[in-house]
Amino acid sequence: MSYHVWSDNEIQMLIAGLKRYNFDWDEVRRKILPNLTVAQIKNKFYSNRYYKTLSMQPITKQEKLLLKSQTPSTQNKSPETQQEITDLLNKLTDSLTK
Repeated sequence: MSYHVWSDNEIQMLIAGLKRYNFDWDEVRRKILPNLTVAQIKNKFYSNRYYKTLSMQPITKQEKLLLKSQTPSTQNKSPETQQEITDLLNKLTDSLTK
C-alpha cells in the first residue's frame, strides 16, 4: 500500500461519505473514494481529530451538495447552481477548520 497525501476535499468527502453510508467503509470506498483502499480510508479517519469529534449527526445539506458536486452530472449544471455548490463548500470548509 502506498502513502497517500489527502486533499482537503478528500477529507470532506470522507466525512460526508461516512455519514451518508453509516460507516460502511467499502461503500465509501466504492462510491466516494474509489482510488483508495478501505485500509487507507480507515487509517485516515482513525488517525485524525475526525474520529474524536464526528458523531453520527444527520448528513447536512452542505455535505449532500459536496457529494453531489463530485459526480459527473454536476458538470452540466447552470452557473448559478455551480456557484451555490461552491459557496456551500466554502462554508463547509470554514466550519471544519474552526
